[in-house]
Amino acid sequence: MGGFSILICDDETDLAGELGEFFTTSGWSTIVRTTAPDALEALHGGLAPTCLLTDLRIGEFDGAELVTAARRLPPHLQPSILAIMTGHVVDSTGAGDFGVDFLYVKPIDPDVVLNDLELLLSVRGDAPQEG
Repeated sequence: MGGFSILICDDETDLAGELGEFFTTSGWSTIVRTTAPDALEALHGGLAPTCLLTDLRIGEFDGAELVTAARRLPPHLQPSILAIMTGHVVDSTGAGDFGVDFLYVKPIDPDVVLNDLELLLSVRGDAPQEG
């Protein structure tokens, strides 16, 4: 499914690159940033991705702070989907605790993430027209 874009922010450069390559191969426009300030700069610069997928712990920055900053953007610049991934145990914590659509525990399966995102976009009616 094409026509979507994703901003991936993770300080694990190998993982960020692999996810970026996966989404690009899947037809998404992909931007990868390895620091939250770089991701914020892209968002404030008018990037307006369909999805923001961020690590929860990005160096000294918290991915939840990045999500909060994305929600403060003008509506036309806000990502439609917000997702956090973490390598930490989340026990009873869920996506709603962070105000995001999805919470993934690493290691993540990119196919599952892609399917989740495209299903949610389809349900919301955000899917681009085919053909």
